[in-house]
Amino acid sequence: MLAGPILRRTTPDHAFIWIATSETCKASAHISHADESDTVGRGEGEMVKLGPRLFVHLIEAKPTRRGFPTDTFLSYDVALEREDGVSRLRDLGLLQGEGRITLGRAKLPTFFVSSNEVARNIMHGSCRQLHGGGEDAFLAADETLTQSSDDIDTRPSALFLTGDQIYADDVAAPLIAHVRALATELMGEGDVTSIPELDSLDKLGVNGRAEIIAERARFTSQKADNHLMSFGEWAAMYVTAWNPDVWPPSLPAAEQLIPDDEANKAGVTKERRKAASQRKALERALVALPSVRRVLANVPTYMIFDDHDVTDDWNITEEWCEGARRTAMGRRVISNALAAYWVFQGWGNHPDESDRELREQISSFFSGSLDGDEFDETMWSFDRWSYTAPFDPPTIILDTRTQRHYDSPKGGARLINETELERVAMLATDAGHEPGRPLMLISPVPVFGFEFQERRQKYLVGTLGPYEIDFEAWHSNMHGLVDFMRLLVEDLQPDPCIILSGDVHYGVNAQSSFAVDDKEIAVIQLVSSGFKHANLVAKSGLYLFGHLLRATHERLGWNKPPDHKAPDGAGQKLINRPPNTDEWADDSPVFLAPRHVKVLGIETPPDYRERRVYVRPSGRNRSVLIGENNVGLVTLEKEGVEHRVLSRGRRTHVHTARLRSVGTEDD
Repeated sequence: MLAGPILRRTTPDHAFIWIATSETCKASAHISHADESDTVGRGEGEMVKLGPRLFVHLIEAKPTRRGFPTDTFLSYDVALEREDGVSRLRDLGLLQGEGRITLGRAKLPTFFVSSNEVARNIMHGSCRQLHGGGEDAFLAADETLTQSSDDIDTRPSALFLTGDQIYADDVAAPLIAHVRALATELMGEGDVTSIPELDSLDKLGVNGRAEIIAERARFTSQKADNHLMSFGEWAAMYVTAWNPDVWPPSLPAAEQLIPDDEANKAGVTKERRKAASQRKALERALVALPSVRRVLANVPTYMIFDDHDVTDDWNITEEWCEGARRTAMGRRVISNALAAYWVFQGWGNHPDESDRELREQISSFFSGSLDGDEFDETMWSFDRWSYTAPFDPPTIILDTRTQRHYDSPKGGARLINETELERVAMLATDAGHEPGRPLMLISPVPVFGFEFQERRQKYLVGTLGPYEIDFEAWHSNMHGLVDFMRLLVEDLQPDPCIILSGDVHYGVNAQSSFAVDDKEIAVIQLVSSGFKHANLVAKSGLYLFGHLLRATHERLGWNKPPDHKAPDGAGQKLINRPPNTDEWADDSPVFLAPRHVKVLGIETPPDYRERRVYVRPSGRNRSVLIGENNVGLVTLEKEGVEHRVLSRGRRTHVHTARLRSVGTEDD
């Protein structure tokens, strides 16, 4: 078993289990009560052959009677049947030893289905870079599951992975040779020559890809020395991220990776230090992998991409998108990334007819019956990545990457275009959402994040450009923000709207509201990021900002620049867009802090009102911003939400915030 088992979508009517194997086989699952006393479900898997040694299966287990038992623990076993016999989880070595995937006293992996599909406790997180700094927050998730393994009231019933599950553009030097070799083993020798305009991937040495990926694919990642390119490399990276058993016995030392160069001794020393640091971080990641595998086997998991699952800055501007599309290499590398995303993350989120279409197209390409141009067109044109999760409150997972709208070649994008907004409304209706009821959204990038950072980006984009600072927050394009908030306020009318996000490499809680004219909704924004991406400088800076940050931020907005007194002094400086203040633009909505409205003497009633209250959590340090690696644990309550950010250092620390639908900060 190359990866898995990963528990995917579960409802009273079915449970999906995902696995990847190195040989063709018939995969099936058997579900019973946790004490194995009674069979309650079984099912067989659909298989996709992707390479000579890569077969991916999605098993759909259905109840033997009307619906799975609810609010009770169920266990499952997986059987892999070949001509020479049947292997189960025990035979594969997954039920004993350090690599066991069971929790507590359980003999098999377990899960439960909530009555009425009520979301109880939900984990969420993002940004897991294997060579990132610090300890993997999956260790904290594993601890939480183990401690609550026998208690349905406290055990998490779902895990949302909200983006950057891998870092395709930023692969560590000590890992790239392993990834390249494993890719060839999985996909065969053809994987080496599968990239247009490139003779052989084997000719690219360690740290030898940045120039090619920039010039021939038109990508803009600043850390692309070992950028993934072939589908096999993406597949190898996923199984490496999820399975300790596929790792090499040891990773190469820095001296093996970076050869001597008498003409550049300083450069060699610098690169060797970097490689040595990466190796240490990878060794720490390897220690945590049994916890990663155990968590994924015991919690229904739902995933969505962000940019690093494909490449940094993916679709950040129209210029970027068209630049990559016009190159054969750029088209194919992105197609490979999206195909790998569907195979390893998307398949199991919400299996439906669109999954069948993608499966057939991807399978046809790798079997040789679909040509490359058709494959590229399929992956680039697919527009149904957003989906719903089977919970109460209704839950929608948003694609904020592929359905964007661009107002100009280099300007910030509207993260969701008009057509996709209509689809989001349809998904909400299909999921049973009604106005006046709670609605949960998964948005990879926060809608209401750290406001100072959002404003700083707007200033720096004019100096450094959009690619240097990741200029792609919701607030990077005020038209896009207003369109999205109008959908929520005027059409969906949730009470409240709960948004789970990642991306930004900190944890934060914001009790927010947004009004359009006289209609207002409460928004509870919860951010957990990242699983493994901390560094000491950023962590210290976030800690300091989190203590200095003003708790309440308000802004008033107009669809177009409001009438104001002739500006002079402070007013003129404001309109000229100084750093770290509001934006004044003649062709987009204008949002200003109340004090700036006063400076400009504006008397026109606003069209919009935005308010954020950053909630200071209890726990160590009590900083509003949590910079350590972390995973979020959300508990939905009658009066609001409890959000525990579990940060991971040498041990797990809990930062608890309680947010109400309406009201002020509650420590």
